[in-house]
Amino acid sequence: MTDFPPPVPRDDYVAPASASAATPATAPAAYGVQGTRPAFNKMAIWGFVIACVALFVFGFLGALAAAFSGQALKAIRRTGERGKGLAIAGMCLGIFDFIFFLVGRFFL
Repeated sequence: MTDFPPPVPRDDYVAPASASAATPATAPAAYGVQGTRPAFNKMAIWGFVIACVALFVFGFLGALAAAFSGQALKAIRRTGERGKGLAIAGMCLGIFDFIFFLVGRFFL
């Protein structure tokens, strides 16, 4: 077996008195401003929910969902709220559903 020599004591090392002495007195500043995020637009949520329901109900609800989502997009641009993706998805689903309803109603 190999015997390792004992560690050599260093004269320039000073152990900290306690654990609190090793930590800085103040925490480092956070990067950026920590604040609350804007709320979701309620019309965008309702437009998306109605569009999803309209996929199974088949009716004029798709037009209602597209109208709600369009109003939500306007409000989101004006106020800076969240929910732009929901509004776009609700509008696309609503238009698709309404066109599918019209084709099924008048051409089949």
